[in-house]
Amino acid sequence: MALLKMDCQGLVVRLIQDFVLLTTAVEVAQRWRELAEKLAKVSKQQMDAYEAPHRDKNGAVDNEDSGHPSWECGRLDTRDTGALWLHPGAMWKPAYDFMLTWSNQMGDSYRDVTQELHTGLDKMKNPITKRWKHLTGTLILVNTLDILRAAAFSRQENEDCAI
Repeated sequence: MALLKMDCQGLVVRLIQDFVLLTTAVEVAQRWRELAEKLAKVSKQQMDAYEAPHRDKNGAVDNEDSGHPSWECGRLDTRDTGALWLHPGAMWKPAYDFMLTWSNQMGDSYRDVTQELHTGLDKMKNPITKRWKHLTGTLILVNTLDILRAAAFSRQENEDCAI
């Protein structure tokens, strides 16, 4: 609400969209190709191209032989150091690269990006949206941003009203 009171709706929108794309990439990680098929007509060669920068010298995208804890199935493993560690070839990276490209092609409508992403996730086998409610909440948030912004600039003296 503070950013909206400062009239920074563009920043709020950008933060929300970045949050949605990154958390979705991490959540779908190993299943990103299925999501890519649901969101856009992406060929196998294009999918391989998204993974190419993240392959190790053996050609594996998510090489678990590094000896470091890694991100698996959207869960962070901190067993060795307790510090956050993302394996350099983790599968969320090609997922994030794809979703950034896809969202840029969608245009400037953060509402459309969030809605289409939610729809694409719903179309997946065993959709994550059944157990992962973050995106649904974010979709509600982006659809009410104008109301929140109007409330931020309200001339009401009653500050304890619920929004």
